[in-house]
Amino acid sequence: MALVRDPYFWKRFSTAVHLDEEAKGIPSEVSTPSSEKSQDSWLERERRKSKKSLIWGFIIFFCVVLLVTGGVIVWWLSKHNWLQSIEP
Repeated sequence: MALVRDPYFWKRFSTAVHLDEEAKGIPSEVSTPSSEKSQDSWLERERRKSKKSLIWGFIIFFCVVLLVTGGVIVWWLSKHNWLQSIEP
């Protein structure tokens, strides 16, 4: 029996199975009606996690860009003696 060499095979396989279950209307796990979070499907939780990761990635990226830009501006100002106080 050959092994699966694609590292994302099982992720795609699991997603396909859950999509098929959602299309057929078969619940993938039994949940209590009192908890709204437990009624979310696995696929919906994965989508939310992916969306959260993407948003946090953009936030971190823009923070790093702002810090680097600020550092370059401070470096440029110090190089051109703009940060020294003016003495009469």
